[in-house]
Amino acid sequence: MARIPQHIVDQIYNAIDIVEIISDYVTLKKKGANFWALSPFSNEKTPSFAVNPVKGIYKDFSSQKGGNAINFLMEVEGYTYAEALKHIARKYGIEIEEEEETPEIKEARDKRQSLFIVNEFAARFFQKQLLETDAGRKIGLTYFKERGILESTIEEFQLGYSPEQWEAFAQEAIQQQYKEEYLLELGLVSKSEKNGKLFDRFRDRVMFTITNQVGKVVGFGGRILGNRKDVGKYINSSESDIYHKSQILYGLYQAKKHIRDDDLCILTEGYMDTIVLHQNGIKHVVASSGTALTIEQIRLIRRFTRNVLMIYDGDAAGVRASLRGIDLLIKEEMHPQVLVLPDNHDPDSYVSEFGPQAFLDCISKEALSFLDFKLQILRQGSVAGDPRAEAEIVKGMASTVAQVADRVQRQMYIRHVAQKVDVTEALMTHAVEEARRQVNKLEARERKREAYKKQQEDPGEVKSLDGFKQLKLAHQERELLRVLINYPDKSIPDMAEDDSLEDEEGNPIEYEQIPLIEIFLVELEGLVFENQIYEQLKQEIFQEFEEKGSVDINRWLNHEKDDLRKIVSELMISTHEISPNWRKHGAFVLDLDENIRRTVEGPLFHYKNRKVEQLLSECQASLKAAQEAEKFEEVEELLESYVYLTNLRKKIFEKIGTEGAVRGSDAHL
Repeated sequence: MARIPQHIVDQIYNAIDIVEIISDYVTLKKKGANFWALSPFSNEKTPSFAVNPVKGIYKDFSSQKGGNAINFLMEVEGYTYAEALKHIARKYGIEIEEEEETPEIKEARDKRQSLFIVNEFAARFFQKQLLETDAGRKIGLTYFKERGILESTIEEFQLGYSPEQWEAFAQEAIQQQYKEEYLLELGLVSKSEKNGKLFDRFRDRVMFTITNQVGKVVGFGGRILGNRKDVGKYINSSESDIYHKSQILYGLYQAKKHIRDDDLCILTEGYMDTIVLHQNGIKHVVASSGTALTIEQIRLIRRFTRNVLMIYDGDAAGVRASLRGIDLLIKEEMHPQVLVLPDNHDPDSYVSEFGPQAFLDCISKEALSFLDFKLQILRQGSVAGDPRAEAEIVKGMASTVAQVADRVQRQMYIRHVAQKVDVTEALMTHAVEEARRQVNKLEARERKREAYKKQQEDPGEVKSLDGFKQLKLAHQERELLRVLINYPDKSIPDMAEDDSLEDEEGNPIEYEQIPLIEIFLVELEGLVFENQIYEQLKQEIFQEFEEKGSVDINRWLNHEKDDLRKIVSELMISTHEISPNWRKHGAFVLDLDENIRRTVEGPLFHYKNRKVEQLLSECQASLKAAQEAEKFEEVEELLESYVYLTNLRKKIFEKIGTEGAVRGSDAHL
């Protein structure tokens, strides 16, 4: 493989507009200095995904992911570092002339990329069998043509055929030197227990290539032809490092732009439904590939739209699937509708018989809101006027309305449903509140699990005997890092104790500029952060400055260690906009241009104050123990230490104001 030359990498970094890149995936809204959106990585109701265009970074406060545009593409698309660079280069028209990759980089190729390569080979093999062999054209191509599929569509969706021979693919793959372990893991072949030979798993089937949202082949679906009863009609690739069926939507790669443009995603069940609709110009369509709709699939859709039209078969299984899907979609704050096609049609058969315009007309006339659909289902088979049946209908509707997070919307739905089922709004509200309590219980339980997990992972929460002080100290350490990370290249004038900028005659004084990091090096000499990760980051920043005379924060935005990368990106973006009242009342605010000295000295002296308070507390405890044990020499030494620390605290107070002012400002930290 080849690598991208450094000067091209620099050109790509210089071209990056992080807002433009991330806007391809989420809807960003400007608020203050940052752009905000709902997280593309986790489920949330309030936007906590921030993008700072000036610093060129993002921070997702719900999942704790963060970094620059490169990291974002690696997270959201599953790209490697090089692939993310190439994506941006294509977007901005930057030509890449690759250099030969070093042996070390070649060694670093991971298993995941190898699996993608094997799948790409398999896709080419199956398509070649379909289009260029007698058996493929006679069996596979005939099947697709009978279904009305054009060759251009076959190529776009990488449709194929796996021949009837037991070892056709396995032999070709081994001959091409693809590893047996990868072929087995991907479910392309199986291994005989009797003789250890490999044989094709998809033999004698037409093949549907499954890609992820960026078009990389992650798996396959194979359909048997004819009416054989001894084998399953469909088989899919095995779960692997690159294929998790619950996280994939078939056709999303071809549909994502159209979904965003139409602000609607049509959700079908099968491969052919998606392919036929797409071929007939209805391109904002994907398939769940026969699986029940999952949270992960919904969140994929939510990147492009909140509007979903579910089209399921009208049989009992289809109805159950649609009802489950409705509740999941509502919980994810999506806007679902449901269409059940007439006469047991599916999208493929309906469009093939009546045409695409008739299908679109059917959607506009027959699609039901999720409430009307569920009410229709609940009323099927129930006896009108039966109190028990009517009570079950009310409870069933309440369980769905309870999933609506927005209180105003929920109340509107309550009013709508109450009218539909002919009960009072008060009764319907009571039923929804009962269902809502159950929802809240489950959510509270989940939040507790997440909070406990986070507490276990956050070293800042590890407490000593004086736990409160240590937790506060970790916060002070964090504020020091915030200044270091945000202003690594800043300098401030060396004004010593005199902060006047004029001499006795009123002329401006030109003071020597001291790098901010040098001030931190001096002031923090001998002081070790108690949070180990913060200390590691501080030491790495100091070490780079001492070795190079400067600090490149991008190094940590691309750091190999997730915890360091997350901390840096988080500290570079604030979760809240600064209130003007904070400055009015003297609270510490990270704003170097507003007051350079205060920004630097504020966190330093507050940290030192906390450190001294901690030492005084420990000194008092030791002094009390020594007095009780009548260790008078030790008492004398401790008294001297106590006096020294008290005087030191007074000097710190002189730097940052009176004791009351210090404690008042601490309350804001």
